[in-house]
Amino acid sequence: MTETARPLILFALLAACTPAELSTALDGGGAPTGDVLDAAAPSPDAVTPPTDAPLPVDVTTPATDGAVADTAMQADVPTAVDVPTAVDVPTAVDVPAAVDVPFAVDVPPAVDVPALRDVVGAIDAPGPRDAGPSSDAPPAPRTMGTFHGRAFDTYDATLPGFDTIGVELDLRVDGTPANNEAFTATLTGTYVATGSLDALTLDFVGNTIERAEVDGAEVTPTREGSTLRLPLPRARAAGEVIRATVRYRGALLQSRTVTQGDFVTYGGLIASQPNAVGARIFLSLDWPARGRRWLPMRDHPRDGVMFALRATFPEAMTVLSNGRREEVTPNADGTRTWRYACLTQMPAYDLHVAAYDRWVDGNGTSPMGAAVSWHTYREHAARADGIYRDVPAALDFFTRNFGPFRWERASFAEVPIFGGGMEHATVVSMDESLFAEGATAGSRQTAVHELAHHWSGNLVRIGTWNDFWLSEGFTEYLTARFISAHDGAAAGRAVWVNFLGRATNAEMRQARARHPVRPPMPEVDPLAIFDAVSYQRGAWTLRMIEARVGTEALTEFLRGWFTRHAEAAVETGDLERELIARFPDADLARFFAEWVYGEGFPVLNATVEGSTLTVEQVQTRGPEGGMHAPLEVLLSDGARSERVRVALDGVRSTAAIPAGFTPTAVTVDPDGWLYALPRCDTPGAQCREGTRCASTPQGRVCTQ
Repeated sequence: MTETARPLILFALLAACTPAELSTALDGGGAPTGDVLDAAAPSPDAVTPPTDAPLPVDVTTPATDGAVADTAMQADVPTAVDVPTAVDVPTAVDVPAAVDVPFAVDVPPAVDVPALRDVVGAIDAPGPRDAGPSSDAPPAPRTMGTFHGRAFDTYDATLPGFDTIGVELDLRVDGTPANNEAFTATLTGTYVATGSLDALTLDFVGNTIERAEVDGAEVTPTREGSTLRLPLPRARAAGEVIRATVRYRGALLQSRTVTQGDFVTYGGLIASQPNAVGARIFLSLDWPARGRRWLPMRDHPRDGVMFALRATFPEAMTVLSNGRREEVTPNADGTRTWRYACLTQMPAYDLHVAAYDRWVDGNGTSPMGAAVSWHTYREHAARADGIYRDVPAALDFFTRNFGPFRWERASFAEVPIFGGGMEHATVVSMDESLFAEGATAGSRQTAVHELAHHWSGNLVRIGTWNDFWLSEGFTEYLTARFISAHDGAAAGRAVWVNFLGRATNAEMRQARARHPVRPPMPEVDPLAIFDAVSYQRGAWTLRMIEARVGTEALTEFLRGWFTRHAEAAVETGDLERELIARFPDADLARFFAEWVYGEGFPVLNATVEGSTLTVEQVQTRGPEGGMHAPLEVLLSDGARSERVRVALDGVRSTAAIPAGFTPTAVTVDPDGWLYALPRCDTPGAQCREGTRCASTPQGRVCTQ
C-alpha cells in the first residue's frame, strides 16, 4: 500500500484489552475484531488464540449499536501523522494501492493453482487425514471439500474457532436514488472448525440482516457491538467443514459525508460522487479492517480467503473485482451481472469491487509474455502509459527472482481511495491523485510497489499487525531491487538514499515513529505503525541482511520463502528462525535483537589519527553499548583510495590504516549498505554520492 497524495492520516492506539474487550473493539466500540489474535499472547511470535472470537482489528473507536454505518469512528482519534511525500519512491508511508493483479482482461494464471494445501505455512498444523493403505507411493491427501471448484485438504489449526476457506458474494447495487444508494447482498462462507465449535463469530457492523443459514438450516443470529454470532445447529469438531449464509441489506457510504483520506471514517462499500472528474463511481475499500462494514467475515489478514463474486450493477457500468472474469450477463431490468473468482487465498482487506462507466482500458505485455491491464479515467488516459509502461517488465523481474506469479491476472484501476495505491489482489487500486500533472515518476514506482505485493503481503500474509513490515518493508525492498536492475545502479542508489532519508527523518522528528520494526505484543493498531519505519526502514532491514549474506543468496532464500509460505500467514519469528538456520554464521540472532526488535540507529563519527581509523557511535537512542554491524569506510588522499572494513562492536571501534597512507578524506559506508547517518562536521568527512551535509536533531549528518 502507498500513501503519497494525502499525508493526513488519523490513528488511534489500541490499549491492552482482555479477550472480551477485543470482541467489541472496532466499529462497534473498542478495538476492531480483526487485528489482534491474542492480546495476552505468551511471546511475540507464537499466537494461539484460545477462543473463536473474531480477530481484533486494532483501531480504537467509540461504541455504536451496530445498527447504522460506523461514521462515528472519528471520535477519540488523537492526532495526525506527518507522512513525508514520496520522492521517486513509493509514498512516504507506502500504503500500496491496487497493484495487485489487474483483472479487466482475461489473462490465464501464470501457473496452475494447485489444490489448497499448507494454508498454515510456517505453522505446521495440517488437517486430519486418513492414513490409507501402505504402499511405495504416498497416499493421496483426503479432500476436505471444494470452493468454487478448487479442492482444499488442510486448514490453519492455529486460528481461534475456525479457518475461513473462501467466501461467495452475491451483490446488487441498483444505483438509485442518486446520493442515497443502497445494496442487497448474500454472502456464503466456507469454514473449517479448528476445535470444538458451537457458533461462528464474525466481524460485522451496521446493515440489516434478513436471514441466516448454517448448512442449509435457518438459524437466529445475534449481534453484539461489531460482532455477528451464528449458532450452529449442532456442535462441530476440529476438521469439520461448515457453510454459512447471511442475507442482508445496507446503504453505501457517501463519500461527501466523510473525509477522503481519513482511514477511520472512509471505508467499506462507497459511492463517490463526484469523483475527481465530476462523475459517480462505486468502490470498496477494506484496509485495514473496514470489510466488516459491508461483509460479514473475519476481518483480519491472518485468516486468508478465496473470493467468488456475482455483482449486479447498472448496465452502463464496467465492474472490476479480484481474480478472473468468468461471465458478464445482461438482464432485462437494465442491469448487468458480472462474475469473478480469485482462487488464491488473500488477506481479507484485499477483497474488492469497483464499478464505473468512464474507464479507458489499456494493456501491455512483457518480454516473457506476462500480460498487464489497466483502467484509467477517460480524462487521465494519456498519462497511463508513463505510469504502467514498465510494470510488465517488473512482473518478469519478480517472477525470475522471487518465484512464479500465482494469481489469475495483473491489473490496475483508477479509483478514489486514500492517496497512493492499494494492493487489492489482481485489481490494484490507484488513487486519482497519482494521475495528476507531474506525478508520473512517483506513480510508476507506486504501481511497481503494488505489483510486488502479489508476493509479499498478498501471497504471503502477515500473521499479526505487529508484522506489518513483512508486507510493506518487503514490498519496498522488492521495488528497490527492480528499480536498481531495470533503471540502473544510479537510480537504485537514489531510491535507497530516499528510503534512508525518509525513515531516519521520521525517527528523528516524529515521536510516533520511534518504535521497533517489529513492535512487541500485544497486537498494535496498524495505523499506529503506518509509517516510514514499517516501510522504508523495513526495506533497509532486508538490505542489511543482503549485505551480510550476499545478493544471490538472499534472492534464493526469498524465492523459497514465497514458495514455502504461499497462501499462508507468517510472523517475524518465522523469518528470523529460517534465516538463522540458512545463514548460521551471519550473526543474525543479534541482528534481529538490535535492528528488528530494538530501536534507534547509529550516528557515526569517523576520524583518522596516525595509522588508526576510529568510528564512534554518537546517537542518542538505542542500546547503551551501541549497535553491531559490519562497516566499510573509504579513505582517500586525493591520489590514492583505500577501503577499510570496521566491525562496529561497541560505541567505539577501530581499524588499522594501510602503512604509508595518510588519508585526508573519509567517506563512511560509501556504497550505502548500513541504516546509519554519518556525521559530516569532522575534519575530512565527506558524504557519499547522492547525500548532502545537513543539520538534523542528531547534528550535522550526511542525509538525503
